[in-house]
Amino acid sequence: MATRAPDAMRGPTSMRRANEWAVLTRLHDQAPVSVPQLAADTGLSRPTVNLALANLQDGGLVRQTGVRSGQAGRAARLWEPEARAGWIVSVDVGVRWTKLVLADLGGEVVARGRERSEVSDSTRLVRQISRLVDGLLAEHGTPLTDVLSIVVGSPGVFDPATRRVRLASNLPGWDRPAMVALLAEELGDRVVFENDIDLAALGEQAAGLGRDVRDFVYLSVGSGIGMGTVIDGRLHRGAHGAAGEIAFLLVDGATGAESSGAEPPGAEAEQDGEARWTRGELESAAAADAIVAAARSAGLAGAESAGDVFAAARAGDPRARAAVARETDLLARALVSVVATVDPELVVLGGGVGGHAEFLLEPLRERLTELVPLPLPELAVSAVGEEAAVLGGIAHARQIAHSSIFERYCGNAPAPVNGS
Repeated sequence: MATRAPDAMRGPTSMRRANEWAVLTRLHDQAPVSVPQLAADTGLSRPTVNLALANLQDGGLVRQTGVRSGQAGRAARLWEPEARAGWIVSVDVGVRWTKLVLADLGGEVVARGRERSEVSDSTRLVRQISRLVDGLLAEHGTPLTDVLSIVVGSPGVFDPATRRVRLASNLPGWDRPAMVALLAEELGDRVVFENDIDLAALGEQAAGLGRDVRDFVYLSVGSGIGMGTVIDGRLHRGAHGAAGEIAFLLVDGATGAESSGAEPPGAEAEQDGEARWTRGELESAAAADAIVAAARSAGLAGAESAGDVFAAARAGDPRARAAVARETDLLARALVSVVATVDPELVVLGGGVGGHAEFLLEPLRERLTELVPLPLPELAVSAVGEEAAVLGGIAHARQIAHSSIFERYCGNAPAPVNGS
């Protein structure tokens, strides 16, 4: 993911700042790195790299971390960013849980929080997030002013033009126009909103199966359905931030919401001058509640959750197995669209439903082979599980903080160092 060059690199000192930015960016991406390697990678001379490192070290942004041994001649000194020069927070707002972590600029998690989401009221949910962030910082002895970025991941699409989150049907009131402003009022302009499944894709890229994979998608199936897409190593958001909203894919009427008994898709009454959507057709047909509804329709009265249905299928219950087979068919049909348009190397399955590898992976491969004569991606279950979104938030927050701390350095403000 590219990092925006800071505005502070303009003016009479722009060349020196540009050199320092190039060195810091390389360290951020590949640390620890030696001076010869930095010179080779940036195209700068070794004296220029040494000067940039000295200035950055004086500013508290980098530090020497050791030497590279095992080579003939003098050992090369290794450099890395100063991880404790600032802090980042990643928040994952879910239908059931709100989870958050405090991490340093190197991505090391130093504190965690978790609480049942107060989804009945969006204002209470905002207050809950603010309280949890304040509590996490107090626990670690970190003032809010030392936090460079707070990334909040949630269902829905953030629209920067109107400063609101849309299409978050699972979080009532989360799309209210005042909600984003209220959270910014609580935590400051360091707050950034992102779609939770997009963040999960970044989390899989940073710490899971997406490492070193240029083109992959992260398909999450749980209380909702969504997809994060990485193309050529970068998260693809689309022109309006709605890339991956596959909940709205159309499905065959024979396997749709009507046959499962789940909530049908569509728009509710108009509010704030626009229709408020409930759910898309694929989500209504294939999310966790639809699996339960399909199993109950088949006579499995005791199923209370998708986990119950999979457990019954594991025990050999034919009604549960039929509901799982229906789910497999729906997901395979959705993936046909993905394979035909994105051509990913890898499809990572996540979410509460997506984690049931024994029921989904091989049947999905077989069904995809039947449905489409194209090269198929590898299918796998997420390696980071329910941590995907919060890990993606860390990765995204680090990128934002990388630019912010350099701008602060260019303004000669001291970088905070909290060794606790």
